Amino acid sequence: MTKKKARSTKKVGPVAKVGNLTRDFQLYTSEGGTTYAQSGLAVDVPEEPGKWSGPRRTLYYDLAAFRGLAENAAACLRKGTRVVVVGEGEVETWADAEGTEHTSRRILATAIGPDVRWARVEVEKIKGTSSEVPEDDDEVPEVP
Repeated sequence: MTKKKARSTKKVGPVAKVGNLTRDFQLYTSEGGTTYAQSGLAVDVPEEPGKWSGPRRTLYYDLAAFRGLAENAAACLRKGTRVVVVGEGEVETWADAEGTEHTSRRILATAIGPDVRWARVEVEKIKGTSSEVPEDDDEVPEVP
């Protein structure tokens, strides 16, 4: 019987990515009352760093947004929308019951917006929202 390896999460610091949403944001409320939303991001990158005209591959990220940012993203951003995302990056590694290693990338977003190179938008200012990533002592819901 193979023993499952514990999950390990490494913070990678600030990140900024441009890509397409892979699914609509789903809005949730944690047991502690924190509003959060989850989506995914597909980012095309060169296979060889710095060679933008050569072959490309797609990297996938899980996205998490909190509070007002979560509500606004769920209200107006849809699957396929090209967006700019800024936040804190994390990489999670684990092994399944068969011993296969897995890695996932996550961005805890502090800002998300449409890429206006590919879309026109009308901005509607919203008062009284907070979109920061929760502080260390705040509850940060698990992102499946």
